[in-house]
Amino acid sequence: MIRFANKYDNDKIIDLIKEFASKINNPLSSDPLTWSKTYVEKVLATLYAGHGFVLIDDDQTGILIGVKTQYFWNPNIIQLQEVLLTGKTNIVIARLIKEYIKVAKNMLNKGEINQAVIASFVGIDLSKFGLTQLENKWEIK
Repeated sequence: MIRFANKYDNDKIIDLIKEFASKINNPLSSDPLTWSKTYVEKVLATLYAGHGFVLIDDDQTGILIGVKTQYFWNPNIIQLQEVLLTGKTNIVIARLIKEYIKVAKNMLNKGEINQAVIASFVGIDLSKFGLTQLENKWEIK
């Protein structure tokens, strides 16, 4: 089962983030020794206070972090962005995505957000969840 995380899940969330960062090929996040636990806890507190949310499975093997952001040119438009998704199994990841979609649709229907997006790595097709591809991201090296 997937649920909203809270401050009592922070230690496990941080462990999952560290595991995720150590697996991906991104020099900006792959060195957990440079991280600040205090800073991560501060960011998580802002999410719990309404700037987003963290979804976690009951076994604490996967998380999905969603953040609300304002459009740069229009502060009245709020976008929900998935910023981190990780899980030990594809089943957990699929359940997290399905719950994110459910929460996002609820927020859209209530008018809390104007758009919800989820990122994916190259080759991942999220259309099976009823999603539409908007764009690709490109890194400058």
